[in-house]
Parts: sequence; C-alpha cells; structure tokens
Amino acid sequence: MAAIAAPTEFQPLPTTREERGREIAQRGGIRQIGARYVVPAQSANSNVPTYLVDVVEQTCTCPDYELRRQPCKHYEACMFWLSWEGAVSAVTGEVTLATPKRKTYKQNWPAYNAAQTTETERVPFLLYWLCQIIAEYDRAAGTPGRKPMPRREAIYAIVTKVYSLMSTRRAEGAIRDAVARGHLSRVWDHNTIIRALADEALTEILVHLIEESSAPLAAIEAVRGQYAADSTGIGTVTYVRHFDVKHNKMKCEHPFVKLHFLCGTATHVICGVKVSKQADCPALPDLIAAASRLHDMKQISADKAYLAKYNLKAIVEAGAEPFIPFKSNSVGMTSKSPHWRKMWALFSLKAEEFYASYHMRSNAETVVSMVKRNFGGSVRTKVASAQVNEILCKCLLHNLTRIIHMVEEFGIEVSFPTAVKS
Repeated sequence: MAAIAAPTEFQPLPTTREERGREIAQRGGIRQIGARYVVPAQSANSNVPTYLVDVVEQTCTCPDYELRRQPCKHYEACMFWLSWEGAVSAVTGEVTLATPKRKTYKQNWPAYNAAQTTETERVPFLLYWLCQIIAEYDRAAGTPGRKPMPRREAIYAIVTKVYSLMSTRRAEGAIRDAVARGHLSRVWDHNTIIRALADEALTEILVHLIEESSAPLAAIEAVRGQYAADSTGIGTVTYVRHFDVKHNKMKCEHPFVKLHFLCGTATHVICGVKVSKQADCPALPDLIAAASRLHDMKQISADKAYLAKYNLKAIVEAGAEPFIPFKSNSVGMTSKSPHWRKMWALFSLKAEEFYASYHMRSNAETVVSMVKRNFGGSVRTKVASAQVNEILCKCLLHNLTRIIHMVEEFGIEVSFPTAVKS
C-alpha cells in the first residue's frame, strides 16, 4: 500500500497581479518620491510609462485601480521591492522591511543662529519702518473731544502687544521700551491699546502691511515662482456649550477663527491673507489677486478643497500653472474648462511630474506650524474684530521674522514701498 504524505499547511496560490508585480519588481526601476513610489509600467509600449503608488493608502494611478479600487500589480511590485530591500532573520525567518528614507533639507546654521539671537532686537525697528507707510487721517480743526491715537502708533502698539505673548497690562514694559527707542510718542494706556486692537478700521491696514512686508522677499521667490495656498483654524479662549441630542449630554468646545493664506515656498513668507468663516475654495481668488500685485507667480499648489473651475481660471489669469489633485469623482477630458482639461492631462499622463510640483504645498503646513509655534496657536481676545486683528498681527510678525532670516542667509537689502495706505 502506498504511503500517504503528511498534510502540509495550506498555501494559497499567487494571484495574477502578484505574479505580474513580482516581474515588475525583478526588472527594477522602482523609485521613492516622498511617501509614494514610482513604478514603471509592465509593457514597454504603454502610453503611460510610470504610475504613482501609495503603499499606506493602497492606491495607484493606473486604470486597473481606478476601475476596481483594489490593490493592483504595481502595488504588489512595491511590496515585493520593499521585501527584497529588507533583511530576513536567520532565526525567526521574519522579513524586516526597509525603512523609507525621509528627505531632509540642509540648514544654514550660522545664518539661522544669527537671525534667532537678534530677532527681538530687530523686529521693533522693522515694524517701525513698515508703519511709516501708513497715512494718518486728517482731523478737522475744532473737532471736540480728545485727539485719537495715531494709526501708526496704534498698529505698532497692538503688534508689539501680540509679539510679547502677554496680556495688554503685562506688555506695558514692551510699550515703555518702544517709547525709549522713539517709536512711540507716549506710554499708551492699556485700555486704549485694547480698543485699538478691536478697531475694524485697522483690519484693512494690517492686511496691506502683510502684503507689503512680503515685497523684500519677492525676488527670492521669483527664482522658482512656486506658491502654495492653505487655511488653518486659530483657537479662541471662549467656550460654546450645547446639548447633544444623539448622545444625550452637554458638550462644550472652543470656537475657532479661520485663516486663509497664500505663501511662497522658498522663504515661507505670507503674500496674501484673509480671515473669514468662508470655505477654502471661494477664498483662493482673493488671495491670488492680492499676491499677484507684488509677486511673479509661476506655479500655485493647493489641496483638493480648492478644486474648482473658477480657481483654475484665476490661477491661469495670474500667469501661473495650477497643481490641485482631482477627486475620485472628478470628470476628466469631458469638462468644458480648458484649464481643467490641461491639468487633467498632466495629472493622468505625467503623475510623477504633477506630484513633484504639488508636493511643494507641504510648505504651507510649515508656515502654519511656524506661526502657531512662534506667536501662539490661539488668540487672547474675545471680541470678534479683535480676534481678526490679533491673527493678522501674528501673520505680520511672521513675515518680519522671515525677512530677518533671509537678510542673514542671502544678505538682501530691505526696503519697503513708499506708497501709503489711506
């Protein structure tokens, strides 16, 4: 009688996509770009030479994934490639995948140290020079009442208060130092500064100063011409309480104020800013119009929240090229917008080139981190108009600190426009 073989552990047969993925990985040519991987097409005659794979989200730009929404052969090729690049334990047999190398950027430490150690001494002087472009309003002779606080001194005082990261009363020492330097005519009362912070007439002036403070860095940004748009929420100190019917309990939360901005990716300077409750998408045309006045923009990248035909049109009319990824339900070449069809062709046929430019959008996240870390992630004031002005002061201070850093790194000369804002 023939001997019966001992049962072995069941091993599923490899799928066709796994086999094809193995063949692609054996040929080589897989490269890493950020957190994604560029995988060459299996056929040499393919219309698209490479595809972009995200192993974390298990997505790919190939037609097979777009149709099935399941891991494709290019994803399997990435997994084989990562396994082969890793190490196999001789004891346990476990495979240790190779850790993707994180891209790092060189830092000019002498320039960084010089800018950081002298920032508090140089910011007041830059702020004073910038405030000189503000036009004072004419007060008719014989007007009854006390003479109001000059606009230049009001802007200087509230920005100094925000820079101190303290309450208005505790920041009086910084106000006294400004008087000693000759930047203020007197030590203004803390209530006067609080009223100035809530003055809605100063909002437009602060926006103008932010735009003008980006002018000295426009030449550096013009080398690459890459800009990015984003938004963030700035927390408040107030609470909103409401009853949650679904969970049958009271809930409280901090409201937030929304900041929209457009920044340069080389110097991280804020070129256009807007504080409002509106959604991301409608805010972009105003930011582009503000930034295009002083900056020569060649590329503008943003996330999917900004995907709209009128945004693409605004970017192209400003002389730039849009880089906004499409959503899963976006139409392709059937769109009537020529700007939409052009970006769709680049997104579909040259994904590697598209995402290389879109990746510059991550610099907008860097700007958000810098503003919140350096000048606070929330506002102290409770009045709505004061919260808007406080956020704008943070953005203005961010631009001034970026100027100081670029002066140390590139040796640029700082000169603000002489035009005034009435």
